Amino acid sequence: MESKKDIRHRVLEARKEIGPLKWQKATEGITAAVTSHMRFREATDIYCYVDHQGEAGTRLIIEEAWRLGKDVWVPRVLGRRMEFFHIENFSQLHPGTMGILEPEEGALADGADALVIMPGVAFDRDRRRIGYGGGYYDRYLAAHPCLPTMAVAFDCQVLDEVPYDEYDIRPQILVTETSVYEDGK
Repeated sequence: MESKKDIRHRVLEARKEIGPLKWQKATEGITAAVTSHMRFREATDIYCYVDHQGEAGTRLIIEEAWRLGKDVWVPRVLGRRMEFFHIENFSQLHPGTMGILEPEEGALADGADALVIMPGVAFDRDRRRIGYGGGYYDRYLAAHPCLPTMAVAFDCQVLDEVPYDEYDIRPQILVTETSVYEDGK
């Protein structure tokens, strides 16, 4: 089996090949599937990353959460850890770690009750996940094990199999532009 490093390189290169029109169409499909999912509909709080460098788009998901009156919390890296901060609009975000848009300040999430929408580089159909290698989501979710999780990605990021370690956190739901992977479905 390929190493995580090799898979990251290969999948990120494939993701770079997605043109702007295909990216927009795929993002719209992902947004529709996420925002119609029961987990999203029932959540009052959404912890969601802001897409960066060709990731599956999350801004439409965030906008729909606001439209529905949900509270939105965005991650910010603080040294080796990550926390979520409340935002009410995109103007509260500024480039932070690795140029990723982060809130500079705001209310800190308590990690008690929210749907976490997480990124990833590669997944398999059993929702095993390879992230970017920093372990931020794995550490955050290990500290908050009761939070429901959903990952979003493009079809090209779903592989037959990915290597995983015991500390790797699998999202409960994986949404792509054409499929929803979750237990029992």
